[in-house]
Amino acid sequence: MELLIITQRESDLSHVLKSCGVETDLYPVSALIEKDISAYDCFAVIGGTQEENMVLDARMRAKLEEQTALGKKIYLEYNNSYGHVYSDRPKQISHHRLVYAAPAHTAYAVEGLETGDILDDHYNHYIKPWVQHKGAVPLLVYHDYVPAHSHWSKSVEEIIGKQPWAMWFSASNILMTAFRLCDFNQARLAPQKKWHSLITFIAKWLTGNEPAAFPTPVCQFIELQPENFDATLDNTISAGIQWLKRYLADGGKQGILEGLTHHILPDGTNLVATTIRTDCAGEAGGAFRLHGLLYNDQESHCLADTLEDFCFGPMQVHEGIHKGMVRWTETAWDICYQDDVARAILPTLLYCVLTGERRKLDHALDALDFLTKTTSKDGIRISRTSNSTLDEDEIKRLQEASTGTPSAHYNAYYHATLLLGYLCTGKQEYLDMGRKGLESLMAMYPETRREQSETEEMCRLIFPLACLYGVTKEKFHYDLLNRVCADLEKHRHPFGGYCEWDMGYKATYARKVNTECSLLAENGDPVADLLYSTNWLSLGFAYAYMVTKEQKFKDLWHNVASFFIRTQIHSENKWLDGGWCRAFDMDTQEIYGVPHDVGWAACCIESGWTVSEILLGLQWMQYIEKK
Repeated sequence: MELLIITQRESDLSHVLKSCGVETDLYPVSALIEKDISAYDCFAVIGGTQEENMVLDARMRAKLEEQTALGKKIYLEYNNSYGHVYSDRPKQISHHRLVYAAPAHTAYAVEGLETGDILDDHYNHYIKPWVQHKGAVPLLVYHDYVPAHSHWSKSVEEIIGKQPWAMWFSASNILMTAFRLCDFNQARLAPQKKWHSLITFIAKWLTGNEPAAFPTPVCQFIELQPENFDATLDNTISAGIQWLKRYLADGGKQGILEGLTHHILPDGTNLVATTIRTDCAGEAGGAFRLHGLLYNDQESHCLADTLEDFCFGPMQVHEGIHKGMVRWTETAWDICYQDDVARAILPTLLYCVLTGERRKLDHALDALDFLTKTTSKDGIRISRTSNSTLDEDEIKRLQEASTGTPSAHYNAYYHATLLLGYLCTGKQEYLDMGRKGLESLMAMYPETRREQSETEEMCRLIFPLACLYGVTKEKFHYDLLNRVCADLEKHRHPFGGYCEWDMGYKATYARKVNTECSLLAENGDPVADLLYSTNWLSLGFAYAYMVTKEQKFKDLWHNVASFFIRTQIHSENKWLDGGWCRAFDMDTQEIYGVPHDVGWAACCIESGWTVSEILLGLQWMQYIEKK
């Protein structure tokens, strides 16, 4: 058996095909125009090694068509035209998902896949076929916004419908793929097991043999040995800190980049989220501050100072009616989200609580004062304000409103910073407002206004409720903390993370299209959200342990710390190494989840909300134990 691979360069797919134990040659089209190819038994035309889809030189195509007319097999990837098929120009796709439809003929069926299985190909390039032979058999079709985690319970007929074909048998010996599959490993196509089943099928169908090897995944994860927990945690923290350093803008003087978007191109390039957000800068400063304290690292202290100066310098209003207001981003200059402000100023307040250090404390208190004067009677603020409409009359209206946005997503961390502000200053107004706000939220719990999920609301409440109990020491507040923790534990997965859950699917962004969207498709999906939910727990449980000294909270922290150790990315790609992506499938133990969110879908890595918050909580427990 001799295989001819026609392509511009080596790829993940060509390496897999070469491992099938057959004689293999690899040439670009230009080297084959004058070459006799009749000695080859099968052919693979891999066009996805270039952004523009392959159009075969007519001389090459004629020779290949002669060979396939003899019954020889050919696999064509991202090739515009062959046989009776020709296709549209390439289009970038996003939020589309590939769904498998098992063919009636078992010779065409992919072992390891079932009808309705979902395969995500990220931000791929697709050439829609215009003309199909009457006897063609589809295997994969594209659907826009599939409302399922990894399997869609639909019939073959419902799946195929009039959907655009992505992979099909044009004839019994001609298999075609209309998207770029060749760098499947570099592009981190997921879930891996399903993609490996598909590629094994292609290789075995073409060569008669299964591949002997697949490339090492770009993102790898470690198994935690319990006896090595402390040393492994140190390594996890170090890798996370190094990840943050790579994303600093002008060494932190301009803040920090938001991170990586969920857009992974077919060659594996991950697009960078270049927005400069104040919350990300503040949170990263907190991770560096704790690193400086825990490891006596002066460079980390300097970076924390630099990021703090950025947050309280150009990103804060210093005079006038809006004094203290902290800007959302460099572009959304007049917008103020209090949950983002709270996380930006949180490290300054925590540093004061831990050490008595008052660096930039006055600026943090100015931020709190601005927020309190735009908060409703029940201690709950609206989701955001804009300076363009925030005059004296609007401020008065907000103060006299009965409530704001009753959501832990928007308010709970704001209340936590008020309570920390009280610890730093003894100012009664902060205690009263923080207490009133959290008690108002808990009076509605669990029917607060959810943004992403019910799980998110629970995760966002634990740290603030621990702050509340830490200040008041009242049994009522202790019981609230324990109630939320007990509710959350119902959703802990055996792998250690917490499954997304949303009773009644009431969250604002549940099952949405063309906007922000939860990772949750169905309650029970084994997906953890490290952007909106589980990421808050390392600090929440650590702080709860600090104020209660109860072993159960330390055990909860240890569990979630172990989860973060096991889900941190280890990669030769420095932009990934040391980070955590938003979605983690705890059954398959890989980065995977519903990719429908327009800005922060499954594969994104957020410098502030995710990496910095996780590191802050991991280091907090280590520091208070050491202290």
